[in-house]
Amino acid sequence: MPAKKAQGASPVATQTRGSVGTVIVHKTLYPADVLFGTAFGFLDRAYLHLDVQDADRIKVEIEARPGTRFSLDELVGEFKNELVNQALRVKLAKQTEKVRTMIVGRAIADAIPVEGAPAPAVPALPDLPPEVAKLLAEEEDSLDFLDDPLGIAVPWEDKYGKKDGEPTKGGKAQ
Repeated sequence: MPAKKAQGASPVATQTRGSVGTVIVHKTLYPADVLFGTAFGFLDRAYLHLDVQDADRIKVEIEARPGTRFSLDELVGEFKNELVNQALRVKLAKQTEKVRTMIVGRAIADAIPVEGAPAPAVPALPDLPPEVAKLLAEEEDSLDFLDDPLGIAVPWEDKYGKKDGEPTKGGKAQ
């Protein structure tokens, strides 16, 4: 569906004056969601100011941040390209909204346990040689999450002790 041509004005007009580039965007072609999505992508490399130009247009002033490697003309050009990118993203999001909602709904519904239903089966290991299966079975029986053979779970103070003059939890040195 082609966009309506703006009467008497281009959908995007640009100019650069000094250190500020101005982009005037027509609202019918690039709605607020598209414009704010585009602006968000430029916050790391430019200062942006959005303002209402008139009933149909929004004025965006772009000023390069100090130390950025982009010239003002490059920033303005990239901003215009990103407007098109964001417009397409919004259009595709609207087109696929029903499908995404169905997928998420199905995933949530499948995750809810049904009363009386058996617990899901744990996937079986592939066929292993008998020696490996025996070792895994023995290891599984001896595993205990409370075992700490390397002393990893021991608090620092218990393992290394406190040095004289270090503050305690109350904040006073001993």
